[in-house]
Amino acid sequence: MRFRFLLLSLMALLPAAAHGQGATSKGVTVANAWARATPGGATIGAAFLEIRTDKNTSDRLTAVSSSVADKAEVHSSSMQNGVMKMRRLDAIDLKPGETLVLKPMGDHIMLFDLKQPLKEGDTVDLTLTFEKAGPIGVKAGVKGMADMGPQGVHHHSGGNMDSMSHDGMMSPDQTHGDMHH
Repeated sequence: MRFRFLLLSLMALLPAAAHGQGATSKGVTVANAWARATPGGATIGAAFLEIRTDKNTSDRLTAVSSSVADKAEVHSSSMQNGVMKMRRLDAIDLKPGETLVLKPMGDHIMLFDLKQPLKEGDTVDLTLTFEKAGPIGVKAGVKGMADMGPQGVHHHSGGNMDSMSHDGMMSPDQTHGDMHH
Protein backbone atom coordinates (compact mmCIF):
# COMPACT_ATOMS: atom_id res chain seq x y z
CA MET A 1 0.00 0.00 0.00
CA ARG A 2 2.79 2.44 0.89
CA PHE A 3 4.63 1.66 -2.33
CA ARG A 4 1.47 2.36 -4.34
CA PHE A 5 1.00 5.72 -2.56
CA LEU A 6 4.64 6.63 -3.20
CA LEU A 7 4.34 5.66 -6.86
CA LEU A 8 1.16 7.73 -7.30
CA SER A 9 2.80 10.68 -5.54
CA LEU A 10 5.80 10.53 -7.85
CA MET A 11 3.55 10.28 -10.91
CA ALA A 12 1.71 13.44 -9.80
CA LEU A 13 5.03 15.32 -9.91
CA LEU A 14 5.87 14.28 -13.48
CA PRO A 15 3.91 16.99 -15.34
CA ALA A 16 5.52 19.72 -13.21
CA ALA A 17 8.97 18.28 -13.80
CA ALA A 18 8.39 18.17 -17.55
CA HIS A 19 8.05 21.96 -17.63
CA GLY A 20 11.62 22.32 -16.40
CA GLN A 21 13.02 20.18 -19.20
CA GLY A 22 14.42 21.90 -22.22
CA ALA A 23 14.47 21.65 -25.96
CA THR A 24 17.67 21.70 -28.01
CA SER A 25 18.43 22.52 -31.64
CA LYS A 26 21.85 22.90 -33.26
CA GLY A 27 23.74 23.50 -30.00
CA VAL A 28 21.18 25.86 -28.41
CA THR A 29 19.10 24.67 -25.44
CA VAL A 30 16.09 26.48 -23.99
CA ALA A 31 15.23 25.23 -20.47
CA ASN A 32 13.54 26.04 -17.16
CA ALA A 33 10.80 28.10 -18.80
CA TRP A 34 8.15 29.58 -16.54
CA ALA A 35 5.66 32.44 -16.52
CA ARG A 36 4.05 34.45 -13.74
CA ALA A 37 0.34 34.20 -13.07
CA THR A 38 -1.60 37.38 -13.88
CA PRO A 39 -4.60 38.93 -12.15
CA GLY A 40 -7.95 38.68 -13.95
CA GLY A 41 -8.28 41.32 -16.66
CA ALA A 42 -4.52 41.75 -17.09
CA THR A 43 -3.41 42.14 -20.70
CA ILE A 44 0.34 41.88 -20.04
CA GLY A 45 2.32 38.93 -18.71
CA ALA A 46 5.94 37.89 -18.37
CA ALA A 47 7.89 34.70 -19.03
CA PHE A 48 11.38 33.66 -18.02
CA LEU A 49 13.81 30.90 -19.02
CA GLU A 50 17.41 29.90 -19.62
CA ILE A 51 19.20 29.75 -22.97
CA ARG A 52 22.41 27.70 -23.12
CA THR A 53 24.82 27.29 -26.00
CA ASP A 54 27.29 24.45 -26.23
CA LYS A 55 31.01 25.24 -26.21
CA ASN A 56 31.23 25.40 -30.02
CA THR A 57 28.01 27.30 -30.75
CA SER A 58 27.25 31.00 -31.06
CA ASP A 59 23.82 32.20 -32.15
CA ARG A 60 21.41 35.11 -31.94
CA LEU A 61 17.88 35.17 -30.49
CA THR A 62 15.86 37.16 -33.02
CA ALA A 63 12.20 36.66 -32.08
CA VAL A 64 9.77 35.20 -29.53
CA SER A 65 6.12 34.27 -29.80
CA SER A 66 3.39 32.59 -27.77
CA SER A 67 -0.05 31.24 -28.52
CA VAL A 68 -1.40 32.97 -25.36
CA ALA A 69 -0.55 36.50 -26.54
CA ASP A 70 -0.93 38.55 -29.69
CA LYS A 71 2.64 39.83 -29.33
CA ALA A 72 5.77 38.73 -27.45
CA GLU A 73 9.02 40.66 -27.08
CA VAL A 74 12.29 40.35 -25.21
CA HIS A 75 12.81 43.25 -22.81
CA SER A 76 15.70 44.39 -20.65
CA SER A 77 15.32 46.01 -17.23
CA SER A 78 17.81 48.35 -15.64
CA MET A 79 17.83 50.71 -12.69
CA GLN A 80 18.60 54.33 -13.66
CA ASN A 81 18.62 57.05 -10.99
CA GLY A 82 16.42 54.93 -8.73
CA VAL A 83 13.84 54.29 -11.46
CA MET A 84 13.31 50.93 -13.14
CA LYS A 85 13.56 51.36 -16.92
CA MET A 86 12.53 48.78 -19.48
CA ARG A 87 13.34 48.63 -23.15
CA ARG A 88 12.65 46.25 -25.98
CA LEU A 89 15.60 44.27 -27.34
CA ASP A 90 15.64 43.53 -31.07
CA ALA A 91 17.97 40.54 -30.58
CA ILE A 92 20.33 38.92 -28.08
CA ASP A 93 23.74 37.58 -29.12
CA LEU A 94 24.76 34.27 -27.53
CA LYS A 95 28.42 33.35 -27.13
CA PRO A 96 29.78 29.78 -27.13
CA GLY A 97 29.33 28.00 -23.80
CA GLU A 98 27.16 30.78 -22.37
CA THR A 99 24.07 30.46 -20.18
CA LEU A 100 21.74 33.43 -20.43
CA VAL A 101 19.03 33.60 -17.78
CA LEU A 102 15.91 35.61 -18.60
CA LYS A 103 14.65 36.46 -15.12
CA PRO A 104 12.57 38.92 -13.11
CA MET A 105 14.26 42.34 -12.89
CA GLY A 106 16.61 41.44 -15.77
CA ASP A 107 16.11 40.41 -19.38
CA HIS A 108 12.70 38.73 -19.77
CA ILE A 109 9.92 37.98 -22.24
CA MET A 110 6.89 40.27 -22.26
CA LEU A 111 3.56 38.85 -23.43
CA PHE A 112 1.21 41.56 -24.73
CA ASP A 113 -2.54 41.40 -25.36
CA LEU A 114 -3.05 38.17 -23.45
CA LYS A 115 -5.94 36.10 -24.77
CA GLN A 116 -6.75 34.95 -21.22
CA PRO A 117 -5.26 35.41 -17.74
CA LEU A 118 -2.25 33.23 -16.92
CA LYS A 119 -3.34 30.97 -14.05
CA GLU A 120 -0.99 29.23 -11.65
CA GLY A 121 -0.58 25.60 -12.69
CA ASP A 122 -1.37 26.24 -16.37
CA THR A 123 1.11 25.84 -19.21
CA VAL A 124 2.18 28.50 -21.72
CA ASP A 125 3.67 27.64 -25.12
CA LEU A 126 6.68 29.76 -26.09
CA THR A 127 8.64 29.71 -29.35
CA LEU A 128 12.08 31.31 -29.50
CA THR A 129 13.58 31.86 -32.95
CA PHE A 130 17.34 31.86 -33.43
CA GLU A 131 19.38 32.83 -36.51
CA LYS A 132 21.12 29.45 -36.77
CA ALA A 133 19.16 27.04 -34.56
CA GLY A 134 15.78 28.15 -35.96
CA PRO A 135 12.59 27.97 -33.86
CA ILE A 136 12.71 26.17 -30.50
CA GLY A 137 9.40 25.55 -28.75
CA VAL A 138 9.07 25.02 -24.99
CA LYS A 139 6.27 24.81 -22.46
CA ALA A 140 6.43 27.20 -19.52
CA GLY A 141 4.69 26.28 -16.28
CA VAL A 142 2.76 29.20 -14.76
CA LYS A 143 3.89 29.98 -11.21
CA GLY A 144 2.44 32.32 -8.59
CA MET A 145 2.34 36.11 -9.07
CA ALA A 146 5.16 36.72 -6.57
CA ASP A 147 7.35 33.79 -7.65
CA MET A 148 10.99 34.58 -8.44
CA GLY A 149 11.69 31.39 -10.39
CA PRO A 150 13.78 28.29 -9.91
CA GLN A 151 15.65 28.28 -6.61
CA GLY A 152 19.40 28.63 -6.82
CA VAL A 153 19.54 30.29 -10.25
CA HIS A 154 22.50 32.65 -10.09
CA HIS A 155 23.66 32.81 -13.70
CA HIS A 156 24.44 36.08 -15.41
CA SER A 157 21.73 37.83 -17.35
CA GLY A 158 22.30 40.05 -20.34
CA GLY A 159 21.04 42.95 -18.22
CA ASN A 160 22.77 44.81 -15.41
CA MET A 161 20.69 43.32 -12.63
CA ASP A 162 23.09 40.87 -10.99
CA SER A 163 23.69 43.10 -7.94
CA MET A 164 20.10 44.26 -7.57
CA SER A 165 18.11 43.29 -4.48
CA HIS A 166 14.96 41.29 -5.07
CA ASP A 167 13.13 42.92 -2.15
CA GLY A 168 9.92 44.76 -2.97
CA MET A 169 9.52 43.15 -6.38
CA MET A 170 6.56 44.24 -8.46
CA SER A 171 4.32 42.12 -10.63
CA PRO A 172 4.72 42.33 -14.43
CA ASP A 173 1.62 44.54 -14.66
CA GLN A 174 3.01 46.91 -12.02
CA THR A 175 6.42 47.15 -13.65
CA HIS A 176 5.18 47.42 -17.23
CA GLY A 177 1.60 48.66 -16.85
CA ASP A 178 1.67 52.21 -18.17
CA MET A 179 5.02 52.02 -19.93
CA HIS A 180 3.63 50.41 -23.10
CA HIS A 181 0.27 52.10 -23.55
